[in-house]
Amino acid sequence: MKTILLATLLGLFSLVTAQAGAVNSKCPVSGKDAKKDVDVPISFCCNNCKGKFDKAPADYLKVVATAEKGKCPLSGKAADEEVTSNLTVGVCCNNCAGKLKENPQAYLGKIEAK
Repeated sequence: MKTILLATLLGLFSLVTAQAGAVNSKCPVSGKDAKKDVDVPISFCCNNCKGKFDKAPADYLKVVATAEKGKCPLSGKAADEEVTSNLTVGVCCNNCAGKLKENPQAYLGKIEAK
């Protein structure tokens, strides 16, 4: 019985971790279905802010999009380049991936989280 329960739990964990990926299903640049994932680095002032973001990145998309360059999106304090998380964003193609990487703030506010 314990073996069956353990196998079931491991299976559920695999499903949950497999779902972890892009925070969106539509490309924020073109609006088409996302087919490729791009990591966008987000810097924070401290590990406390980074931890809050890491727990629910989709909840902070609009805040990150409007944050002043070089500032922590959660506190507004100076960002520390050593305290960074990657936000995985889905895009439809390499052209849109380049636009997103070039100017992430222009597109992060357009993302509709899954």
